[in-house]
Amino acid sequence: MFDWIRAVIQKILHLSKQLDDYEKDSVVQALPSLAYVNRAKKCIANQDFEQAERILEEAMELPQEDALVYKYLGMVCERTGRPSEAVISYKKSANINNADKDIWRLLGFALINCSQFEEALESFENANKVNPSNTDVYAGWGMAFMRLKRYPEAHEKFMEAVKLNRYNFMALLLAAIMEVRLGKYNDADAKLNFLANVSPNETNTYEYANLKYVKKDYDSAIFYANKALSFNDKMLPVYLLLGKLYAIKGQKKESLETYEKAIAKGLSFPHLFFDWAVTLQIFGDYENAKIQFEKARSIAPGEEEVCAGLALTNAYLGNLEEAEHLMQNVRNLKEDNYVYSKATGLIAMRKGDYALAVNMFKGVTDLMFFDNGLNFLLAQCYDCMGDIPKAKEYYETAMLSAGDNISMYLNYADFLVKNEDYESAKRKLNRALKYDENNSDVLNLLFHIGYILVKDNWSEYNVKETLGIADKILKIAPDSFRYAQEKSDLEDLLNNR
Repeated sequence: MFDWIRAVIQKILHLSKQLDDYEKDSVVQALPSLAYVNRAKKCIANQDFEQAERILEEAMELPQEDALVYKYLGMVCERTGRPSEAVISYKKSANINNADKDIWRLLGFALINCSQFEEALESFENANKVNPSNTDVYAGWGMAFMRLKRYPEAHEKFMEAVKLNRYNFMALLLAAIMEVRLGKYNDADAKLNFLANVSPNETNTYEYANLKYVKKDYDSAIFYANKALSFNDKMLPVYLLLGKLYAIKGQKKESLETYEKAIAKGLSFPHLFFDWAVTLQIFGDYENAKIQFEKARSIAPGEEEVCAGLALTNAYLGNLEEAEHLMQNVRNLKEDNYVYSKATGLIAMRKGDYALAVNMFKGVTDLMFFDNGLNFLLAQCYDCMGDIPKAKEYYETAMLSAGDNISMYLNYADFLVKNEDYESAKRKLNRALKYDENNSDVLNLLFHIGYILVKDNWSEYNVKETLGIADKILKIAPDSFRYAQEKSDLEDLLNNR
């Protein structure tokens, strides 16, 4: 019956033999648990968390519960990556002593780490009652609101944290991030400009680069993104942003090299391969885009966005059955997702449902405004629907950023030839030759257009110029020449004049 009493007495006797060792640790020598806590604190300071936990567990065997024991045990659990256990310990400490000025703040941050955001709000509210006007409490409070996507309230708390301590740069940064979310770009710019210059580090400069991207100041965004890498060259979000920025500017080489650099730094993560694949398909390299999507899927097989990306590239490559099969595994993505909408639209287009395709592509344009291929797909859809003015409008828009995408020039030229606008088709193809002067497909179509124009407007110069195109094809790729009879006709026409 009295075994537990004897156990407690033995524990106290054991403790009394060690009091000399703890004398410097505890101010109140009459409370045995404080000696344990102070020893544990020393271990925590030395990062000996295993020993600290053993000491605190010994203290928990004492008859009187001490809030400090659970408080520091919670700290040990946090430092050793066990946030859920930290929450349990902090709650126990708060139940014993709810007037501790730190415990509610510690509990609040631990709850955030466990994604228990509503409870975290309550904890920070309690923290503010016990210890009002604390900058860290308001910062944590703002974080909980932020994770709940309640951005106006988060912004309010972060700003309060900054008012309480103007050197709370983390709160200032988070306030700026909330302003970006809320569309208050000028307010965010002022804060991030200050942080990027007064307290430069990888986070501040990256967020400033991201704001510049949002504001479409791409050159400044590239500058600050590269500056962020100078602080930390293994920061994955910076590489992803740079890859996107170079793609927007049509700098294919620089964009793709950015992903290669990230791989060289050991950043082989699904997000990297996914963004790399998205960029490749924007540049029209569907085979390599598929390879990168498959790499992402091998690491994250259940990721639906990756599956939709694979469906997209298969649809581009003509593997419609495989594309549809892949989309059957995509159940949670909606029309506000870029790859899902584009894949759905492309599959619909390949199946002849042009109205659905147009609807999907137009929605995607807002999601990925720099994907010029969307304008090209819309042009093809309108062409198939017989809406020639709309088709031409979207072709012209697409051609503004066609760059070295030869297939765009060829497709638009085919459209123009079909609609008997030969001079315009000729101009587009001559522009394509600036990127690939020996492209046999371009040269063949140019010869065909020249042949048609010569028949309507004969001149010796025009005939010789057109025959010169044929001779060039026969010289560089004789097997690719498609218009032997037309060439013979022109030669006869020239000889008989």
